[in-house]
Amino acid sequence: MPGEKHNIIIFIIITSLFILILIFFIVFILFLYQRRHISYQKGLEVLKSDFEKTLLTTQLEIQEQTFQSISREIHDNIGLSLTLAKLNLNTIDWNNTAHSQEKVVGSINFISRAIEDLSYISKALHTGFIEENGLLKALELEINKIQKLGIYNIRYDVTGSPVYMKTQKELVIFRIIQEVLNNCIKHAEATAITLLLHYQSNQVEIELSDDGVGFSRRPTDGQGGKGTGLMNIVKRAAYIDGSCQINSFPGKGTTVLLKIPY
Repeated sequence: MPGEKHNIIIFIIITSLFILILIFFIVFILFLYQRRHISYQKGLEVLKSDFEKTLLTTQLEIQEQTFQSISREIHDNIGLSLTLAKLNLNTIDWNNTAHSQEKVVGSINFISRAIEDLSYISKALHTGFIEENGLLKALELEINKIQKLGIYNIRYDVTGSPVYMKTQKELVIFRIIQEVLNNCIKHAEATAITLLLHYQSNQVEIELSDDGVGFSRRPTDGQGGKGTGLMNIVKRAAYIDGSCQINSFPGKGTTVLLKIPY
């Protein structure tokens, strides 16, 4: 009997110790889990903060590129038209009626062109321009604007079933294509430009190529000039979860391939 009580006491002590150890182990596991959870949450916050900073930087770069594009448009197109109109008016010979009338008509045409360009820039900058017209119509207007120069042989083609994306995403795509087209006009010395959009089941592939002089420097070197400009295009594509591949060789033109998920 005393031996049996002794065994029971030992059993109770061992069981109690086991339960205490088990409780301690569970508490320890919960403590480790909590620490890891807190560390994980802090890591997420750091990643989120870094992502927001990168996003803000990209947005500012896009904004800066847009402002530069406006500046170039005003200087190269509107400024030129108004300057020519001014020269026309300043050289009028009022003693020669026919010549004066010709000068006035020419000046009116230059001013009308400047107003048209200014109106287009104003519409193109507004998000509503994309929202009201859609990406394809906006690109068509942009292509028509370049064709009016009478310098380039332009091919614009759309295949597949067009998918209308969020306005902000279509606006970024439009700005990317604008920037590439601007590079073609300003630097490529091209005579032919091709813009192809192929709508697939989960993404749109955009190919923009020219037959210009091309270049040999790496487009991602980030050393200024073309490298910086092309890096901005790559960043814009990444901003909308897309990818951008740029291929160019001296004398063989440049091809920009964009893949943008819906």
